Amino acid sequence: MSNEAIITIDSQRLQPGMYVYIDLGWMDHPFPLNRFKVRSEEQIRTIRGLGIKHIRYSPELSDTLPLPLEEEKVAQSLPSEPVTSPEVEAMMAEKRARKERLLQHRAKVTECERKVANAARLMRGINNDIFSKPQACMETASQLMDDFVETLMGDSGSILFALNDKSAGEEIYMHSVNVSVLAVLLAKELNLSPIEIKLVGMGCLFHDIGKLDIPGKVTMKTDPLTAAEKSLLQEHTNFGLKIARNAKLDAGALAIVNQHHEFIDGSGYPNRLTQDKISPLAQLVAIINLYDNLCNPLNPASAFTPHEALSTLFTQYKGKLNATMLQVFIRFMGVYPPGSIVSLSNGAIGMVISVSSRKPLKPTLLIYDSGVPKEEAIILDLETLPDVSIDRGIRPSLLSPDIFAYLNPRQRATYFFDASRK
Repeated sequence: MSNEAIITIDSQRLQPGMYVYIDLGWMDHPFPLNRFKVRSEEQIRTIRGLGIKHIRYSPELSDTLPLPLEEEKVAQSLPSEPVTSPEVEAMMAEKRARKERLLQHRAKVTECERKVANAARLMRGINNDIFSKPQACMETASQLMDDFVETLMGDSGSILFALNDKSAGEEIYMHSVNVSVLAVLLAKELNLSPIEIKLVGMGCLFHDIGKLDIPGKVTMKTDPLTAAEKSLLQEHTNFGLKIARNAKLDAGALAIVNQHHEFIDGSGYPNRLTQDKISPLAQLVAIINLYDNLCNPLNPASAFTPHEALSTLFTQYKGKLNATMLQVFIRFMGVYPPGSIVSLSNGAIGMVISVSSRKPLKPTLLIYDSGVPKEEAIILDLETLPDVSIDRGIRPSLLSPDIFAYLNPRQRATYFFDASRK
């Protein structure tokens, strides 16, 4: 977010390498963005053909200076490419197609939000009925996981979305859903079987069920826990094992409930198990559970950005987590997971809204542009823009108020997935 000076010049002085601002509506020009570095004489002809007589540019972001004034007179004698040229028409057709993809993307996000809200409702019902109707709860959870697995097994690549947080008051249920979503995706990336993927999902749905036996003043406390409170909270893994056994949860999922806080170096709880004694499925869930706890703590002021959470797992917990699984998780999520606010190489600010398992380093972003209404915000797939890359992550608290309101970064990192059929 640079405060670089912006200078207005005659468009006849443009040269390749200059970083320009197109002061037209997004659908009134053929370029993917309203701001970009000019790459060719063809782009310059297109800009002039749009009837732009004067254009703003950034010296700081440019590789070259404008044409000298004496050369401008020569340039003025050159014909401008008409705005209706075949090249421009082709670019506009691509932009119309891009807008259609934008609408399809938003429709997918809406559908994912519906599914994740339904999953949260199901989890609330499970938590309410697990003691009185354990078998009914197990059937509900099993059907939910069957739907997850069916979707995952029929696709050629999964897309992970960052969703709007519409789960006010349901944070405890959203944690189980979040962990389930990310864990089954990781299980898929690790080439686990459909049966194993379902066991992972079932274990995740019930992994914190033991907290029902602990007073809310402990489980929902945002201040640091006392030693006694911490000891009691750690008992949730043993309490959960008892509850889940009574509900006849499968053995593989029971291990997740009991062992999802164990670390391979023996520093976890409840039994300080080492790697060879910890279920591989529990080792997988330990990574996801820790990631979501970093991103979504009870006290939002302590939250890590998704990028910071991944970095923390790698730098501070690498010796405590399964190294192969962690590596695959980081690769799948991308360096900047969904929900990350980033600065791009072209100076734009955006929010990562989805990552494809097939191209994790080329996520899809929502771009801030004061010239485009928020409701029509530009969505860019970096795979289609090889000249644009992510420079760095930005903490949402450092955004200016107008950019924050435009991008609307989520207070909680909430995820769901879509699958593209072969």
